Amino acid sequence: WEPPPVRSGSGSGSGSPLLPPGPTPPPAPRRFASLLIRAWRQNMRNRGLNAIRLLGSVGQALMFAELFRSVRDDRSVAGSVADRVALLSFGVINTCMLATMKTLDLFGREKAVVTRERMRSQYTALEYLTSKALAEIPVDAVFGGAFAAVLRARTGLRTSLPVLAGTFALLSASGAALGFAVGSVSPDAESALALGVPLMVVLMAVGIINPSGVDPVAGPPPIILRWLRAASPIRWCVEALVLAEFRDLSFGGGGGQGWGWGGGRWRDLPRMGGLALVRDGNDVLGALGLGSGTYRGALGGLAVLTGTALALSWAGLSWMGPSFVEWG
Repeated sequence: WEPPPVRSGSGSGSGSPLLPPGPTPPPAPRRFASLLIRAWRQNMRNRGLNAIRLLGSVGQALMFAELFRSVRDDRSVAGSVADRVALLSFGVINTCMLATMKTLDLFGREKAVVTRERMRSQYTALEYLTSKALAEIPVDAVFGGAFAAVLRARTGLRTSLPVLAGTFALLSASGAALGFAVGSVSPDAESALALGVPLMVVLMAVGIINPSGVDPVAGPPPIILRWLRAASPIRWCVEALVLAEFRDLSFGGGGGQGWGWGGGRWRDLPRMGGLALVRDGNDVLGALGLGSGTYRGALGGLAVLTGTALALSWAGLSWMGPSFVEWG
């Protein structure tokens, strides 16, 4: 070891030692490309995990299709109103939870390595977050799309496959972005899961639709619940899928087993709460408080929430990250 060089007459005193200059970082495009390649290789090396996730998505779609057997092309549409709402809700909760929990675990396990590399000024928070999002979110969207494709093939859902698969893919991206946001403010994987699981339970509770309908006498919910609902990807996705499923839906389908004020079989009547006397899909949306909503509006809310979660992830990595640089 040799002492650092000394510059005479510098600063307030003569003989102040100077720290050796750190390595010059490569250009930003090269740093980003290296991060993106590393993140993509991590995904490709987890072949076993990806295979398990794909099998799990397909298996859960098959299970939901068997649980809600009333949602079939040869069954009464009116008799399956509540089951259609429940099927879409369970599918949304399942997809969002899987994407969020996977990202929380991955992001938390990488936090120590990322902190050390950023302390050495190897890259910025934005470069790391963008590379992870580009590498992780498309893979999560594939699993969401696979779940939707199997669910559409095995049930009598009215929503088209492109709409169903695209909505579930965007939900997977939103769940992953939410995992990034929670992981960015957590010191490790255990803390991320400890914070993320209760948060997901709250967002699930405020995001699901009550099949018994909306009580017009109860009035609007408290403002804190309205904020939580606005921050719930489950809420936006459930509303988008319910709007796509029931808008202008006629109960005369399902093999002629529908009903109406003009006649029909009583056993085909809707059988739950506020949905007991609906005559078509628009009546269902009105009973659920979605009469004035649109699919594009709900999907736009989900997209905005995804972008907001990514922005919060950037802020969390920047503000909660290292504040000094180690020189070696």
